Amino acid sequence: MITVKKADFIGAALSVSQFPQTGKTEFSFFGTSNAGKSSLINMLVNRKSLVKTGSRPGMTREVNFFMVNDSFCLADLPGYGYARRSAAETEAFDRLIAEYAENRAELRTIFFLIDMRREPGEREKNSVAWFEQQNIEVIIVGTKADKLSKNEISTTVQKWSSFFQRSPELIAVTSSTQKTGRDVLLKMIEERLK
Repeated sequence: MITVKKADFIGAALSVSQFPQTGKTEFSFFGTSNAGKSSLINMLVNRKSLVKTGSRPGMTREVNFFMVNDSFCLADLPGYGYARRSAAETEAFDRLIAEYAENRAELRTIFFLIDMRREPGEREKNSVAWFEQQNIEVIIVGTKADKLSKNEISTTVQKWSSFFQRSPELIAVTSSTQKTGRDVLLKMIEERLK
C-alpha cells in the first residue's frame, strides 16, 4: 500500500487556465460543503492542516491541488449545498466544476463524499450520472461513520448500493477523526495508479 512520504499544496484555481500542469494522475474529492472533504484529505496524507478546514461549511472557493509523493495529485473541489452563496456564485462554482471535469485530462477518479447521516437525493444521483457521462469513475465515500453504529453503517451502505446502483465494495466508509477507511482509499488510489 502507498506510504505517504510528502504532500504539498501546489496551487488553487478559479478557471481552467489556472489549473497546474502536472502530467500526474489526479483524484478529486467532491461533496456538500459540510461533507468533510478537507478533513478526509488531511487524514489521507496524514497531515493535520495541509488542507485548511473552515469553521463554517463552504470555505473552499476554488479547486485546490495537492501533490503527493511527487507521483499523483489530489484535488479538493468546492462544496455545494450549505454555504451562503448568491445564485451567481453558485452558478460560477457549478461552471468551474463542470469545466474541471470536462477538461482535466489527468483526472482519474472522483471520490464523491456524503455524510453517512444524510439521505442522498436526486442531486447526488444526477451528479454521479453526469460525471460518469464524462467517462470519470465515481466512488461513493460515506463520511463521519463514527457518528453511526455498525448496524446503521451496514444498513446505509446497502441503501446507497441500491440507490446508486453499484456494488457495496465501491462504497467506502470513512471517519476522519478515527482514521477509518484510510487504508481502503489509499489501496483504491494505488490500484488506479498501476
